[in-house]
Amino acid sequence: MRDEFYYILRRCLLSRKDWLKYQNNYLRFKSLKEQAFKRRFNRNILLSTTYSIINLPSAIINFLIKINEYSEYNRVLSEIEVLEEEINKYNKKQINNRS
Repeated sequence: MRDEFYYILRRCLLSRKDWLKYQNNYLRFKSLKEQAFKRRFNRNILLSTTYSIINLPSAIINFLIKINEYSEYNRVLSEIEVLEEEINKYNKKQINNRS
C-alpha cells in the first residue's frame, strides 16, 4: 500500500512536467524573438553598433536573466529525474510486496 508521500510525489512530478512544457515553449518563442531582433539590425551596421552601445546595460541584464532561466529549466529537469527515481522505488517496493 502506498502512503501519502507517494501521492505528493506524483502531484509534484505532474506539476513540474507541466511547468517544463510551458517553459520549453517560452524559451523557443524567446529564441525566435531574438532572431527577429537580430535581423532588424542586420542591414545597418552603424545603427546596430549605436543601439548596442546605448543599450549595453540592458543587454547585460537580459543575458543574466537568460542564464537564470536556463538554470531554472535545468534545475526542474533534475527534479523530475529525482522524483521519477523515487516513484520507481515505490513501484518496485509495491511489486516486491505482492510477490
